[in-house]
Amino acid sequence: MALTPGLLLSDRYRLTHRIAVGGMGEVWAADDTRLARHVAVKILKSELTSDPEFVDRFRAEARITASLNHSGIAAVYDYGEVASIAGGPRDTAYLVMELVTGEPLSAVLARTPRLSVPRVLDVIEQSGRALQVAHARALVHRDVKPGNILITPTGQVKITDFGIAKVAHQVPVTRGGMVMGTAQYLSPEQAAGNESFPPSDVYALGVVAYESLAGTRPFNGENPIAVAMAHVRDEPPPLPPDIPPPVAALVMRMLAKDPARRFPDGGSVARAVGVVRGGVRPGFPAPGPITGSFPVGGGSAVAGRSPATEAVARRSYASPSQGAPSQAAPSYAPPVRSSVPVFAADRTQAHYPPPVNRRTGLAVLIAVLVLLIVGIAGAIVLTNAGTPGSSRTTSWPGGGLHSASAGNFGDVGAS
Repeated sequence: MALTPGLLLSDRYRLTHRIAVGGMGEVWAADDTRLARHVAVKILKSELTSDPEFVDRFRAEARITASLNHSGIAAVYDYGEVASIAGGPRDTAYLVMELVTGEPLSAVLARTPRLSVPRVLDVIEQSGRALQVAHARALVHRDVKPGNILITPTGQVKITDFGIAKVAHQVPVTRGGMVMGTAQYLSPEQAAGNESFPPSDVYALGVVAYESLAGTRPFNGENPIAVAMAHVRDEPPPLPPDIPPPVAALVMRMLAKDPARRFPDGGSVARAVGVVRGGVRPGFPAPGPITGSFPVGGGSAVAGRSPATEAVARRSYASPSQGAPSQAAPSYAPPVRSSVPVFAADRTQAHYPPPVNRRTGLAVLIAVLVLLIVGIAGAIVLTNAGTPGSSRTTSWPGGGLHSASAGNFGDVGAS
């Protein structure tokens, strides 16, 4: 099917202009002719609909995202499949999504590699609250990165692209042996090919926080395999000395190799940010109310939380060189030692697999590298697509693409 302005999908969605393009498909701005509203349409390439795995992932993204109702998550309105030729098979699949005015965090970082501490804390807090809605449903995003964090002109955050999300206790929709995600933001357990669960998203969000504060990611390499190996075996370098100690402690806790030593879910991260704004180092979570549980590796249970329902504060910030607005800038006090828990979150019922053995993880990744060298395709699905894009968009769909000229929709497992 030739995608052109004016094309009408399912007698309802009229394409107006292309927003992003990549190897897997395109994202277009469109008009919903029935409800008279502007939407974004994410269209899978026709040739990919012959691959049941791609179609299953596409449908799963529609179902998962449509089930998450939160102002911090880009909404999915509809899913459809149409024929590219009249009377032919339905060989074109599409998602209809909320059209978000703004840009991805990757574009912000391309312009301003180091953001102010208040701005980073705000992005992390909002992202944590949005992810908690998924975590409370036992859903793991698995590809949290700057390209999937949209920022509106008012400073509101919207998480996008649940295309490789999964229910924690279900087998992922991927071929055997695949490692799904973007290499620069993979948790150690994901990099080693193990189960992912909410702390895996917390780790990825920690990488985003580190990158936004330091102007560089904690781990870099010449190829995705080298980066993934670093996540398993290496400790992140210290953050710059101008980062307040409570903030550095927060980020390093998110980047703990052992998932049991991270914050258990997005909601805990958001609450910890509130503590850090008061100048206190984030401590280990203390027992708190539980609303549900779901199994993770080994059949253990990890507590789920009720979705946050409070309104998202909308703020605008300046770059570090300009300084943040005085009304938004917190004051940082020296770390306070206290026997009182600094925030409530369940820990007594959270049991995760032991931390990735670095030698074992290294051996796994070396084996994967050997497979790649001998040409066995499909052994691992990793990309270096975390590089911030340089272009800005004014209307952005919940699709995780970077730009019409340099999108990475074509990177399997890293869209």
